[in-house]
Amino acid sequence: MSTVRTLLLTGLLLSSAQAAQAKHPASKAPAPALSVTLNQGEVARWPGIAAKSCVLAGKKYPAVDSVCYYPFDVTAAPGRHAIGAVDQDGRRHNAVAIVEKVERPKVDIELTDDAYINVSRENQKRGALERAAVLKLFSAPVGEPDFSLPLGPPASPLPKNEDDFGSLRTFNGKVESQHTGRDYPVTEGNSVRAIAAGRVVLAEEHFLTGNSVYIDHGDGMISASFHMSSLNVQAGDEVKRGQPIGKVGNTGRTSGTHLHLGIRWLAARVDPQPLLESPLHLHEVGEPPREAEHKDEKAKAEPKESNRSIRRDDEG
Repeated sequence: MSTVRTLLLTGLLLSSAQAAQAKHPASKAPAPALSVTLNQGEVARWPGIAAKSCVLAGKKYPAVDSVCYYPFDVTAAPGRHAIGAVDQDGRRHNAVAIVEKVERPKVDIELTDDAYINVSRENQKRGALERAAVLKLFSAPVGEPDFSLPLGPPASPLPKNEDDFGSLRTFNGKVESQHTGRDYPVTEGNSVRAIAAGRVVLAEEHFLTGNSVYIDHGDGMISASFHMSSLNVQAGDEVKRGQPIGKVGNTGRTSGTHLHLGIRWLAARVDPQPLLESPLHLHEVGEPPREAEHKDEKAKAEPKESNRSIRRDDEG
């Protein structure tokens, strides 16, 4: 084959290839999905987007101060969960939350009141009715948030507590329950305070949780304060952040005077303690692995609940 013919043939082949490439450009590899890794019972956040609304489990709800937060229940299924954020211009951003399973400590508790161990039929019926009324609170429509993070302390001053969220408790070797709040060793008679503005949706004396107050803070967040000696509010009251709602006590199923705080966010039972601290301590979408490890190490450094604890209760 002559040199001229070879060059002509090569040129034709290159032109055909270039034309095919222009007609069918090579597809780009999909960009790796943004993600955040967190434990069961934790809340993740997505900074860097001026968010208007957020999406979790197919549900849309308002952002808090233009930031999306994603609460996962203490028993949330481990694995990958789709999350989203809609910015102020209406653009949808997608990411993945990777939930990791947590091994919770087991704690044995001795109670002196047999009424909470060998529960009568009357009290069983009472407890079931009270629980049904409480569960209805978490299916209410989600409104605009009345809070910013961090939330306010439920007592002033607020003492340190053991890391008792999620612990698996056995009462007198018979009754089992998972603790889904935090217990703080606050002295009896001290004020229990609202952690944010909101509306009281329930304020009653219940069999398991004693004198209890539930406050709807908007955005699907409801706080629960238990075992109080007395109440300062009633259902329908509007409260402000830091307002006294009752007095610390020892009512209901408990082995000592203390302040119990629980939080349900979009019905998910989440650890309240991190929400009382800077939101920068929460795991974030797209955060570097080293920063994530540092946050995990900080959380693991908290003293865990042990059998030596004297202030224990149950969410009911």
